[in-house]
Amino acid sequence: MSSFTEFINKAKEFPAQPMPGSITTLSAIQSSLTVSVIGVLTPFSFSNDEREKFSKEVSSLVQNEAFLSELGTQIQEPLEHESEDEFVKRASGTLRQMLRDKFGLKN
Repeated sequence: MSSFTEFINKAKEFPAQPMPGSITTLSAIQSSLTVSVIGVLTPFSFSNDEREKFSKEVSSLVQNEAFLSELGTQIQEPLEHESEDEFVKRASGTLRQMLRDKFGLKN
C-alpha cells in the first residue's frame, strides 16, 4: 500500500473485517470514536441530540477523503526507527491537532 488514504479506503471496503495487520475493525473504531466524543461532551451543557449530532459530524469528518489525504500527508510513513506504538501516538497527536484546528479549539 502506498499511502495512508489507500489503507483507509481498503479498510472501508470491508468495515466489519479486521484491518490489515490488526484485530481491530473500522466499524469498531468508528463506534469508539462516537462514544469518546459523546463522553468528552458530557460535562458541557449540550443536549443528547446535540452531542450525538456533533459526534456524527466528527466521525464523518475523519472519514472524509480530503481530511484523510491531509492526515496521510502530515503523518507520512513510519520513521526509520519508529515503533508501531510511537507511530500511532504521533498519528493520533496529528489527528487531534487537525480536529482542534478544524473546530477552532485551543490546545
